[in-house]
Amino acid sequence: MKLLYTVTSPIARKCRIMARELNLMDQIEEVITTTRSEDALIMKNNPNGMVPTLETDEGFNIVESMAICNYLEKQSNNKEFITQDETKYWQIYALDSIASQTFESIVSRARERIYKPEEFHYPDGIKHEQGRAERTLDLLEKESPNYIDTFNKLHVTIGLCGLVLDNVFPNEEWKNNRRNLANIYESFMKRDSFSDTIIKKD
Repeated sequence: MKLLYTVTSPIARKCRIMARELNLMDQIEEVITTTRSEDALIMKNNPNGMVPTLETDEGFNIVESMAICNYLEKQSNNKEFITQDETKYWQIYALDSIASQTFESIVSRARERIYKPEEFHYPDGIKHEQGRAERTLDLLEKESPNYIDTFNKLHVTIGLCGLVLDNVFPNEEWKNNRRNLANIYESFMKRDSFSDTIIKKD
């Protein structure tokens, strides 16, 4: 398999972390690409020019992080990471689908903060996205007793949400009154999969 990514994409990083947690790195070649030019490497695999993109051994190209992560789970035998209880599996899947939407919203808002001049920011839209994140984090904290006991893909999504919020929106203080999410975040940052995927600066 071949995973195409950019070093600045938190969403692509989720797939890279998942590959490590699923013990699949001996089967995956990670390839850094650009996305902003028509001759970028990724255009051969994904005409949308978006990361992450996974080229499977069968020659299929899978895009969107949730689809890639689901495919990677199917290739893995890591039963500690993937719960074998079907009801719990779908419970985690359902919560992760909500968390993943929020993660993409947070990343989009972060890009706007970083790359757009302030005069082009849309305050009402920003407020709406902040509310979305708050509601999702409250839900995840409420449901946390159902999934906090074992590390799984929902923990990865929560950890990356927290990372972007801490780095770009520290004033939002997302950890307040969310002790379990804060603990998940702190544990996540200690994992090898997290440290292995940190951007290496020359």
